[in-house]
Amino acid sequence: MIVFMGLAGSGKSTMGQLLAAHLHCPWISTGNLLRQKMDAATQAEMLQGKIIGDEHTINVLQEEFDRIGASHRQFILDGSPRTQFQAEWLIDKVKKGELKIDAVFHLMVSKEIAIKILLTRHRPDDHEEAIAERFREYDQQVVPIIKYLNSEGIKVHEISSEALPENIEVELEKVLGI
Repeated sequence: MIVFMGLAGSGKSTMGQLLAAHLHCPWISTGNLLRQKMDAATQAEMLQGKIIGDEHTINVLQEEFDRIGASHRQFILDGSPRTQFQAEWLIDKVKKGELKIDAVFHLMVSKEIAIKILLTRHRPDDHEEAIAERFREYDQQVVPIIKYLNSEGIKVHEISSEALPENIEVELEKVLGI
């Protein structure tokens, strides 16, 4: 598994899809899965920019992991883990031999650039209030997860995503040795 983390608008999906195409492997977008499998109450939370609850997120991810046979194949995980609990769940799966983490990429982008990108996507959850909430959640939740992963022996590679996608892809491939 190759994990993409980063601020909303950092290019996780773009780079995840490019790398998945290059490696001929599945790309799992946590956000897309959640948008597809949510009830009205969960959708209202997402539209406010809130992180969806761990139980729902993990159930959706586990279902997708089972569907693609994640325990015995390479895949790209985009946008997860988003909470400490989700990170601990993934690490537990790694320790049990159910998953293998080959790399974790933390895509770095300034908040100013991310806002410009998000406001041009025209998704219902990409409005100023929701974006501000997602940035707060990122600072409070995702940044500590990066420290946790490092403490568990998982190197998190920080890559600037403010370059052209093809230049970012070269950086990713260099880390992966491909």
